[in-house]
Amino acid sequence: MKGFLKKYLGFIYSTKETDPVSSTERAAIENTVEPQQPETPYVFKSAVEEEEGYEAFARYLSLRILNKSSLESFPEDAFFVRESLDDTITIIVLDYPASIEHLVRANAADWDKTEEELYERALKNIQETYHRVVVPYEGHPQAGMLTLTGDDAFKTSAVLYLEEYPALQGTHGALVALPDKDTFICKTIEDDISLEVGMQFLVHFTDETFYASESKISKQIYWYLNGEFTIIPYSIGIERMTYTLPFELEDRLY
Repeated sequence: MKGFLKKYLGFIYSTKETDPVSSTERAAIENTVEPQQPETPYVFKSAVEEEEGYEAFARYLSLRILNKSSLESFPEDAFFVRESLDDTITIIVLDYPASIEHLVRANAADWDKTEEELYERALKNIQETYHRVVVPYEGHPQAGMLTLTGDDAFKTSAVLYLEEYPALQGTHGALVALPDKDTFICKTIEDDISLEVGMQFLVHFTDETFYASESKISKQIYWYLNGEFTIIPYSIGIERMTYTLPFELEDRLY
């Protein structure tokens, strides 16, 4: 009888092998999601890697103001350098999205462009790329100091086209300081009082910022008027600080 039932009622004695995995474990396996491979992050590749010649680089040309001793370890004619502002140098650079590189003369030798043309294009790029606004210098409202918006490495290059900011030009010009690459500070001169207030603040501020910075530019204070910059010599003594005004500025104020 048992054989009969086994033959005709096979559901009583299952012909399948027993699964050693429990139902709970099987459910866990079935619900397991295959881990997805992480997406490869997009890495910017400059068009310069795919193109050649002046047009590939022209849109990256820019100008930076540096400390006069910044390039002393390099050959004198390795880069495009000029002295646009006393005690500093102005250098043509390539302002890539992820880095800044000095433009090497040897790399630009085949571009068929004069040095002046390269400077003009670099200056044009700065003016079109960085749109700045005159704002009070934070932390020192009582001194009436002004600066420009932006946290980039090219803010100090604004001295090359300062005439585009009428708010930074007083009746008798302005005091300008750029002790390091992150600091551009200005005080408009309306009379002898505004000059005195500006110098009292700028002498100590500029000197301290310059020597404390790892990216210093200049410890000089400049008088700006009608596109011209003149250094105002100063000294800091134990009891007081002194400065000497340019004759033209002194004549305008006194």
